[in-house]
Amino acid sequence: MIPSRDAPGLQRRCLPGTSLPGARPQPKSPGAGRSLPAIAAGIGLVMAAACATAQTKPPQQGAATVAPTLKLLPVAPPRDAAVEMAERIAGTTDRAALLELLAAGVDKSRITSRLTALGYVDLAAGSTRLWIKPGSGEGFRDCADCPELVLVPDGDVRMQLSTGATPRTVEASLPQPFAVGRFEVTRAQYRVFVAQSGHVVELGCHVREPVWKLSPTLSWQDSGYPQTENDPVACVSHGDAKAYLAWLSKRTGQRYRLLTDPEWHHVAAASAKEMADPSRLCAIGNGADQTAKAAHPSWTVAPCRDGHRTTAPVGSFAPSAWGLSDLSGNLWEWVDTCPPDPSVPGQPFPPPICREEEGRILRGGSWADPPAARMLDSRIVSEPGIRDQVAGFRVARDLGN
Repeated sequence: MIPSRDAPGLQRRCLPGTSLPGARPQPKSPGAGRSLPAIAAGIGLVMAAACATAQTKPPQQGAATVAPTLKLLPVAPPRDAAVEMAERIAGTTDRAALLELLAAGVDKSRITSRLTALGYVDLAAGSTRLWIKPGSGEGFRDCADCPELVLVPDGDVRMQLSTGATPRTVEASLPQPFAVGRFEVTRAQYRVFVAQSGHVVELGCHVREPVWKLSPTLSWQDSGYPQTENDPVACVSHGDAKAYLAWLSKRTGQRYRLLTDPEWHHVAAASAKEMADPSRLCAIGNGADQTAKAAHPSWTVAPCRDGHRTTAPVGSFAPSAWGLSDLSGNLWEWVDTCPPDPSVPGQPFPPPICREEEGRILRGGSWADPPAARMLDSRIVSEPGIRDQVAGFRVARDLGN
């Protein structure tokens, strides 16, 4: 095809037998008929060459030209989905996100390993499984009317023990986290136990009027002073507490028990400064204070006012760093440890064996006690069968299942 000078953009066809522009006609001569095929062939070659020249004519000067290019980009191979998920799990610090993946059935082993590496502990709570970080203060229960629990971390304990005239330092190691009641066991919780277990509690509870003596008509139902159902249960013996824990263990399938003396110390140690400062006692618990002094002028009391003459509803005061309340005051708490024999120097503590009739330690002080009895290392010892209007208990639970 040849560009037309008449109409830009239009082209003339190069057809066989058509003269090129400017070609002169060939004269006929004798013998032309015989040489016509050769001539025709020659004309065809000339026209073909002219068409080729016209179609490959270089562009005029100044015309823009764009040379086509082909750029090949490298294509990354598809990533392995399992590798991507492993990287996602390893980079996640959010417990909720990890538990969502776990519920979807994604790589259980890797997710549980990640949660463990982040400091969470797998435990059963009722019919569910939870991942909780020890020391976080996060609560859980095994049933609706079970005591609320918090998880405390493992650790080493260093405490002062008075056995006679010379105190000594005792050290103990707690190698595993364990669960502890956020509050002391309440009257409402104890009432469920008595109703469902048939546990018989004899009448009789020791009081201070003003001297310590047995009042034969009092019991956990009437401790000798007004209480709400959310107050801690008083007038319970060490044996009563153990009966409650045995019933709760059977009901929930978990191992409930009393704390040991080192465990109680470990749980309360974060509040040691407040316990040692009488002016700060009213912020963390209920003890002998200016409120009580109005009724008992002879008492030695803290120089502050907590607003309660006797027990207060559990959780009325500031919790500890691990989320526990009433570690100082309200009621003395039974622990499952007997005192060392003062006649045996250097006897291990806690003693490896406690006879059934042997005395048990109580910790934490009560609503009737002065500041000196509410310090971290304060202890009293009582016969296990004694019921007292200033004594209650707090539960502990092994992680177990």
